[in-house]
Amino acid sequence: MATDQEIRDAGFKYIPQQKYLQNPFELPENQEPVVNQGIVNNNAFAGSGGDGFSVYNADPNTITNMNPNSYALQDARRKNELSYVGSPITGYTTDTAAMKNMEMYPEYYGLDQPPASKISQLISKGIGFIPGIGTLTRFANFASGMLPPNRRAIMENQLGTQGVMVNDIGQIVVGPGGSYNTPEGIMAGYNPVKMTDETFTGRQENIGKTLQEKYGLTQQQVDDLISGELTEEDFTDSKYNLKGTNKQTNLVTNLINIEKARKNFADTTDTTNKIVDIKTDTKTNNQGGGGGINISGAGTIRSSDNNFQGDSGPTTQQESDYGYGSDAGFFAKGGRAGYFYGGRVNFKNGGLASLL
Repeated sequence: MATDQEIRDAGFKYIPQQKYLQNPFELPENQEPVVNQGIVNNNAFAGSGGDGFSVYNADPNTITNMNPNSYALQDARRKNELSYVGSPITGYTTDTAAMKNMEMYPEYYGLDQPPASKISQLISKGIGFIPGIGTLTRFANFASGMLPPNRRAIMENQLGTQGVMVNDIGQIVVGPGGSYNTPEGIMAGYNPVKMTDETFTGRQENIGKTLQEKYGLTQQQVDDLISGELTEEDFTDSKYNLKGTNKQTNLVTNLINIEKARKNFADTTDTTNKIVDIKTDTKTNNQGGGGGINISGAGTIRSSDNNFQGDSGPTTQQESDYGYGSDAGFFAKGGRAGYFYGGRVNFKNGGLASLL
């Protein structure tokens, strides 16, 4: 059991004395010193009822993204395409026409994914009476048309596809069978919605200073650990062991795993932004705000995901007829994501219109 002084030395300044806790507070095995973080959310009283759960060993019943949708981006693209039925730009007059076009690119639109469960199919059709759900279904569909896309829910789903678990109060946690000192668990206790790139680099800076001061690493060695030029195998000398043990300090692998988590988080943020943009455009169309605009002349188009030019996606003759052929990169990474949510452009006299 950690002493009160050891807890303070590790940076946990606001933990009650051990004698006042029903279950003693234990320092995470791989926790580096906490520096300048104020009151750290450390679940000091988690487990006081005898359950022993914390962000480092989460109650499975509190994890909200254990069964993520791995096809969220494709689902958003498909729904967005269907929202253009009736648009003079696409020429789709029915859902069937849109689906036939999407069937040419099943992977892009997620049409190659496993079939949805029966209950999911009923919900998607807006059926209002389902045992256990009942009339809430139609209300939920109605409400979802009024509210903006839930960015937090989208991000947490995407984290789940990477094995990063999040609990019901928005914290990253170590799920069943997981481990803290992994890319998936190293950010346990943090709220992903509030995280930025500096969240990761700040921790790396603190760990790097400790490795230099306590274990004699140079700044170059720290940088090379982060870049992957060096690995934990390069620090097997006994001088890198925890005091009084023959075990290498965990700070080396902490540094490596934080960098892996940082890159994964950047990918998650990128995909989340794409899904939010696509869902916002779909919502605009469904509310009647996505009509065509007649514009003459040539120019370029700025799309909401800034990927319109130089990244061509699937196109059809139908699209070429409207003036946005394969060289336009129409589907570039974001489906038919809106042009600042201002609807589609109907081209006259050829060329690409400029919306600036």
